[in-house]
Amino acid sequence: MKHLTLAAVTLTALLSACSTQTAPTPTKATAGTMTAPKDLAPAQYRAPVRNAMMPAPASPSAWRGMTWRLLDEQNGVVRVGADAATDPYAGDTDADTELPLLCLNPDGRPAPAGLAVDFYNGWAGGEVRVTPPITGRALTSLNVANQVCATEFGAGWRMAEFHDGQADGQPGGWRFYANGTVPATTRFWVAINDQNANPWNSDGAKQDTVVPATTRVLGEQDRAGLLSVSPDGRVLEFSSSSPVLATLQPGHTVASRPTPAAPNGVLGKVTGIVPSGATTFVYTTDVALEEIIQDGDIEASADLSSSNIDYARSGAMIQAQQRNLQAQKTFKLFSFNKTPFCLYNHDGGRTLNCDDGDANGLRSQVPSTNYVTLDGLLNAEANAFINLKIRWFSLKYFDAGVQLSEQARMVIDGKGSYNWGPIKKDLTQWQVVFNPITFNIGPVPVVITPMLVPTFGTDGQLNATLHYEVTQSFNAKYGVKYDKDSGNGWETINERGGTPLSQNGSANGSAQANVYLGAKGILAFYRAPGTDGLAQVYAHVKAFAEGKATASAVIGQGAQAQVCVDGGVRADVGIKLPLIRRDPWETQVAEWKRQLGCWKAGQPTGGNSSTPYSNVTLNFTDMYGSAEIYRIDPYSGAETLIGTMGGNGSFDATPHLNAAGDTVIKISSIAKRSSGVFGSYRRSIDLAVSGNGQSIYDPTPKSCTGCHSSEVYRFTVNKADGTISW
Repeated sequence: MKHLTLAAVTLTALLSACSTQTAPTPTKATAGTMTAPKDLAPAQYRAPVRNAMMPAPASPSAWRGMTWRLLDEQNGVVRVGADAATDPYAGDTDADTELPLLCLNPDGRPAPAGLAVDFYNGWAGGEVRVTPPITGRALTSLNVANQVCATEFGAGWRMAEFHDGQADGQPGGWRFYANGTVPATTRFWVAINDQNANPWNSDGAKQDTVVPATTRVLGEQDRAGLLSVSPDGRVLEFSSSSPVLATLQPGHTVASRPTPAAPNGVLGKVTGIVPSGATTFVYTTDVALEEIIQDGDIEASADLSSSNIDYARSGAMIQAQQRNLQAQKTFKLFSFNKTPFCLYNHDGGRTLNCDDGDANGLRSQVPSTNYVTLDGLLNAEANAFINLKIRWFSLKYFDAGVQLSEQARMVIDGKGSYNWGPIKKDLTQWQVVFNPITFNIGPVPVVITPMLVPTFGTDGQLNATLHYEVTQSFNAKYGVKYDKDSGNGWETINERGGTPLSQNGSANGSAQANVYLGAKGILAFYRAPGTDGLAQVYAHVKAFAEGKATASAVIGQGAQAQVCVDGGVRADVGIKLPLIRRDPWETQVAEWKRQLGCWKAGQPTGGNSSTPYSNVTLNFTDMYGSAEIYRIDPYSGAETLIGTMGGNGSFDATPHLNAAGDTVIKISSIAKRSSGVFGSYRRSIDLAVSGNGQSIYDPTPKSCTGCHSSEVYRFTVNKADGTISW
C-alpha cells in the first residue's frame, strides 16, 4: 500500500494544492447517479450531537448539508456512504450541527486485490480520515472545506465528494471504498457537486471566509508535536519534527484548537523561533483577530449545563457536588438556612469563611460579643453568545456576553455597635468552569472557556439590632457590542426582567446594611482560568439589598425604629480582549432599584408596596443643540413625539405616563452647527430625572463634535409601581 509523507506547507500552498475550488453551479444529475440503491442502509445516528455553541433552534435552519456514515470496514478498507437518513438533494442535517468532515487524499492507489466494486460501491483511490467536529456553518464554500482538510492532514487532502467512488474508470455515487479509519459512532459532512445540498449552497450563497497566507493553523501532526505551553500561553515548545516549523516565521500568526499541552487552545503572533535540539521554542505575543482573518463570520451561542463542567478546574465546593450536578442546568450554588454564610458570627458554626481570618477581613471588624450574619441562597443559570464579522482585515461587528437567570435570597441579622466593610469577594470555591468550546472561522479555531463565578459584597454600620430579608429573582442578557457602521463605538447590551420580593424587616436602634449576591459570567479566550491577564468578555450581575434603620423619639410614645429595604440589580460589563480591542473597557449597564417596604417598631406595616410616582420631571442642563422627547409603546414599539427642548430647562413627563404598566421614554440629542466658515456639527446634553421630588435617574452627560443627531437616553418608568429602569 502506498503511503505519503505529510509535508508542511502554507495555507496559500494548500489552497493551490486543492486547485482553489469554488462551489460550482449545480447541473442536473444523470438519472443513474441520483437513483438511490435498492439496498440503502438503515438510518443511524440521525440526531447527531449539536455543536455546544449552537443550541437546537425552535425551527430547522434553511442551511443544511449532506451527511454519510461508516457502513463497514475490514483489513484497513472502509466503505462509507449514504443511508436512509441521507438527503443528497437538499441536505439532511442542520448546518448549525457540529460534525466531523470526511476528507480524502486521492493519491491514485489501486484497489486491493479481490475488492468487488460497482457503480454504487466504487473505489476512491486514496485514504480517508475525519477532522475534529466542525459546524456546517463554518464551511462557507467548497474551497474552505478543502482548506480545512488540507490544514488538518496536509497537501493533497480535500473534502470527500458524493461521486468519488469509481468502477471501471467511471464515477459512481452514493457510497465508496477507501483505505483509512473513520469513527463508527457519528455521521460526517460530505460534499456533492451537482446538487444544492451543501452547507454553503443549500439556501443561496454565503459570504466566504478568507484567511491570509501568514496564518498558521496547527494540524493533526503539529498538535501532537506541541509538547508544552507556558502558563501565559506565550511560549510554545514543539518537537522539532513538527511540520509547521518548516515554514513558520516571525510575524506569522499561529492558532490551534485545544491539545493536551494547551487545553485552552493557542493564539499568538510569532516574535521568535529558537531551535534547541529535539525541541524548538516558539515565542508569541498578543494578536488581533483582524490579523488572522481577512474575511469571516462567527454566529454562536452556548447552552451551558452540568454536562459541560470541567470539574478539575472548578471550585472545591463544585467538585464536592459532582454527583449531584448531573443533568443540571440551573446551578444551585449555595443554600444556607441555619449556618450563616460569609458574614461574621464569633459563636456560630459555619462551613465557609468569607475572609478566611484575614486581619483586614470582617472577622477583625466585628467585636467578639456581637455578630452580623447572612443566611441565604444563590441559584444561577448561564448561557453565552458571540457574534463576529471581519471584512478585509477590519472588525465590522462584534458582540459577546452572557444571559443569566438568578435567584438570590438574602437575610441579614446584626447585633452590636460597630462598622464593617466594604468587603467584595469572588467566591472561587463555588466557581464553575466549563469545558473549552471550539468553533471555527473557516479553518481557524476560536476557543472560549465559559466560567460562572459567584460573588459577594457587604458593608454597613450598626447600633443595636437589625433584621431584614429579601428574595430576588431576575433574568438578564448583558454584554458588549461594537458596530462599525453605527459610528457609536463600543456599546452595552442590556436586556432585563425580574421580580424582587421582600418578606419582612425589623429594627431596634439605628443601622445601615448593604449586601449583594452576584454571578459573574465570563467568556475567556485562549486562556486558562486563573491566568494573569485573562482575555475575556464578562458581565457581572448583582442582586442587592439595602436596609436602613433609624431611631426616633416620639413624644408620648417613647422610642421607635423604622427600617426601609430597597432591592434591585446592578450590572457591569467589560472586555479585556487584545484579539478584539487593545485596551480594557468596562462600564455599568444597569442599576435598577426599588423600595420594597418600610416597617416600624420591629413589625411589618403596609405590605411590600412602593410609592407610586405622582410626578416625574426631566431636567436638562449643559444643552447645545436641542432635544426631542419620545414616548414608546412597550408592546408595539410605536414612537410618539411628546416634547422638545431648545435649551436648559425642565419637562413634566407625568401626563404622558401610562397610569398602569410601563412607559418607555427616549431622548434624542439634535446636533447644531456652530457658527463660522469652518463650523462643525456639535451636540451636548446632560439629563437628570426626578420622581416625587427626588433624583431617580442621573446618567452620564453625552456630547460629541462632528457627529449627527442620535438617541442618547432610553429608560422605562412604571408610574403605578414607582420604579424606573434603564
